[in-house]
Amino acid sequence: MLIGIVGAPNQGKSSLFNALTMAGALVSPHPFTTIKPNEGVGYVKVKCPKPNCNPVHGYCVNSNRFVPIKLLDVAGLVTGASKGRGLGNQFMNDLSTADAFIITVDASGGTDSEGNPAVNYNPVDTVKMILNEIDEWFAEVIKRQWEAVKKRTDGQTQKLLAEKLAGLGIREDHIKQSINYINDIELFARKLRELSKPYLIAANKIDLSNSAVNIERLKKEFKAIVKPVSALMELTLREADKKGFISYAPGEGDFKVLKDLSGEQSKGLDLIKSFLNNNKTTGVQDCINSAVFELLKMKVSYPVQDDNKWADSKGNVLPDALLLEGNATALDLAYKVHTSIGDGFIRAIDARTKKIIGKEQVLKDSDIIKIVSKA
Repeated sequence: MLIGIVGAPNQGKSSLFNALTMAGALVSPHPFTTIKPNEGVGYVKVKCPKPNCNPVHGYCVNSNRFVPIKLLDVAGLVTGASKGRGLGNQFMNDLSTADAFIITVDASGGTDSEGNPAVNYNPVDTVKMILNEIDEWFAEVIKRQWEAVKKRTDGQTQKLLAEKLAGLGIREDHIKQSINYINDIELFARKLRELSKPYLIAANKIDLSNSAVNIERLKKEFKAIVKPVSALMELTLREADKKGFISYAPGEGDFKVLKDLSGEQSKGLDLIKSFLNNNKTTGVQDCINSAVFELLKMKVSYPVQDDNKWADSKGNVLPDALLLEGNATALDLAYKVHTSIGDGFIRAIDARTKKIIGKEQVLKDSDIIKIVSKA
């Protein structure tokens, strides 16, 4: 699973990426600072079933389990990108692998859709531009592939088209749900994009003026999740925590000062504390959690080898937390652990209830499961 962080230049998407991953992507007030895509690991946050766990992947803080996912920060998108303007071709190629988008915009209205400084710019126009460019790109790809398959007479048209569009993350069920629009390629492309690339809006820079008005504009205009965000404040907190100045867990509404600070440092953190008192969080963790659990409808499962101690063979408690699709079964979990485990599947055991689970049993969110396999 891959979440793409997209947006026009200079909207704060690389700051958001850094706040989520601490990857140190280059940030600058100039358009096209991001040229090559930045790849990193972010973490969704869920309540941990057992706070004294020993994660092999991810980590656990304050009874919260942080589960890793891949993130991609791509080059800024401008009008005409679908035709190759700016870094459009590269942007679109990078974008094709994403399962969902976090569209990042300057909610303060201080940046236009070209990445230039502005006054009271409406971020609705920026989101419209981004979606339009992606839709036009989809349409161009689909036109080429549709011409290649539309004359098929063997009843395999939809299947073949899905195969040719698989690189965009389009599945056959997406084609079936949109096929009634095939006579209008632009509309067909938009429907396919809506199904295969769900998005939410990260309304960034909410610590600046005018953001509240623009957030309401975004909510009114788009049938999408809109998350108020201050990427810069989250990044500041994450960096201060990393350096040991404060204790802070992503997504929390407070932090604890651990060391004596300079006057400037103390003033900056006081501003952030005041912001958190009014807004509860910086919104950054909400973005990634909503993308995974609301847009993509994922759930978390914990595979274990010892269903009594909830541990692996080395005694690590809840060593892995795996993200699965909402309708995933016990067999799907087995294959997620390892192909051979899935191939040798015999049964599964619910570690909480000790009940036997068959391979077709749909798992619940936060299930702790022992897989019994021939492997």
